[in-house]
Amino acid sequence: MKKKKTITQKILLPKVPDAAKNLRISVIGKEVEVSYEIEVEELKGTKEWLDKYFPVVQASTLSLDDEILKHEPETEKQKEFYGRLIEAIKSGLQDFRAPIMDPSLDKYGNIRYKVGKKPAVGKAGIWWKINAKEFLPEKESRLGLTKERIAFLALLMKELVVECSYSVSDAWKAVCDQSKDIGHYIDSINPKSKFEPTGSRKVGRWYDVGNTRKITKGEDYGFCLWGGNYYNYGDRDTLAKVYIVNYYNGCNSVGWIVLSV
Repeated sequence: MKKKKTITQKILLPKVPDAAKNLRISVIGKEVEVSYEIEVEELKGTKEWLDKYFPVVQASTLSLDDEILKHEPETEKQKEFYGRLIEAIKSGLQDFRAPIMDPSLDKYGNIRYKVGKKPAVGKAGIWWKINAKEFLPEKESRLGLTKERIAFLALLMKELVVECSYSVSDAWKAVCDQSKDIGHYIDSINPKSKFEPTGSRKVGRWYDVGNTRKITKGEDYGFCLWGGNYYNYGDRDTLAKVYIVNYYNGCNSVGWIVLSV
């Protein structure tokens, strides 16, 4: 009987992606199986994606009898927002979906919502107005209206009360008078000398409420910029601070895109 000897043979397997994790090799019969894990983008527009990245803002639930409107404004800033909120409610508010964090851009310049990325600052208001409509047209994506941003901030106050144990008075102060504790400002806890990555500083359901300014569509013309600059003080650029402009280059702002429910 001839004596057998063992030799080493090598085969080249197909290249796996650079982002592959937990690589495993198994022998099944005479075949070699290679398995690995890899992160994939969640499918934009699905119910799961919408609920995760664009939760519903129940603006229609706001009324003149709302608990937060029983608050007597204590400062000029509160009086100003109080008046805007009453006007918004009287004009009629419908529910909509709002982004849970600031937008960023992928390598192709497309709008996306992903944790840990640089906010998509540097785009003009007109760019956001055009590209917002192309983001998810099947859900009627668009740049949010000023009155919708007002409703969002009012409901944020309610979340501060219900989920973050704020008093109604303190919730008004946080949105209108001093926003450093719920946003990223120069005088916030652990401030950065640059924009924080998307998905930072959770407040209720939301992130990034202060870090960049938010661009909304003006009621009649132009755009509105809502406070939140990271390099400003929390009492100077509060979340309720609004600037009305005809044109804006977007150097420290991102578009606030909303969707239909």
